[in-house]
Amino acid sequence: MGASLANSESGWTELSLRVRPESGEAVTDLLQEITGRGVMIEPPIEALGPDEGYTLDETAPLRLVGYFQGALSEAERDDAMRVIADAGLREALADEPVWGTIREEDWAETWKEHYDIERVGRLVVRPAWREYAGAEGEVVISLDPGMAFGTGQHPTTRMCMEAAEQLQATSFKQQGLGRVLDLGSGSGILAIAAVALGAGWVLAVDTEKQAVKASIENAALNGMQDRITVREGSIKAVGDDGPFDLIFANINAAAVTALAAAMAGQMKARAWLFAGGVIAEREAVARAALEAADLRIERVMQEGDWRTFVCQRP
Repeated sequence: MGASLANSESGWTELSLRVRPESGEAVTDLLQEITGRGVMIEPPIEALGPDEGYTLDETAPLRLVGYFQGALSEAERDDAMRVIADAGLREALADEPVWGTIREEDWAETWKEHYDIERVGRLVVRPAWREYAGAEGEVVISLDPGMAFGTGQHPTTRMCMEAAEQLQATSFKQQGLGRVLDLGSGSGILAIAAVALGAGWVLAVDTEKQAVKASIENAALNGMQDRITVREGSIKAVGDDGPFDLIFANINAAAVTALAAAMAGQMKARAWLFAGGVIAEREAVARAALEAADLRIERVMQEGDWRTFVCQRP
């Protein structure tokens, strides 16, 4: 569907949707399908100050932004909204859709307005165009996400980073963390965080070409190109490179459910799986699939309506 709506003209067409939180995952998945690329997700947060964190309104709509390459005609825009309506998701929208056009020469600066320095414990994500030296004890990683998902702003990414940092303080040192799989790498942020925390080697895979490109470029930006291998594809792209000590699967409930057994098959004994991107209403389905794959769920992290499963293979 994405290919039929995106033409080859220069510039971009932006579709901004405010979506009720309980339908966030479903609309995100559909928007990814019709645009053929990642979706920017802005949770309803309010910054309290430079060093004071933020508050999250769990009942307020999320803002989802999708980008179509080229200028869409009125008919093509109507077609995109018809796809959403046909999927039964029109009622999920809190407001009317907002369309915009971005010239190619303005694109690089336009999307950068959404990103700032993000902190998750000791991990600090620095947008590549911002200066930040880092305080004592901080682990700073640089990122230029481009069109790929993963900036450290979304709750599911933050939870995976938090879980990795907590694991680094215990199991990294006790059992070692030689090999990591980042399944659905997006910008490569979790692969980079894993290496920054001491992982020996990471295989990052993603089905989107834009994400593969971003992961490769961000690995090089952090001087980690020798420790991060990036491939296009999903779990089958692993080939003979498993099993792993840790798997990041920050994707969505449908993918976590479908791939639970395959992911378990790529884990060493006592290895860890951080499965995120799961909306609250799909928690039970994802849990059942993970447990059916003989994975022990140690805890379920939550931020707003989002869930991340911290699992270990016995």
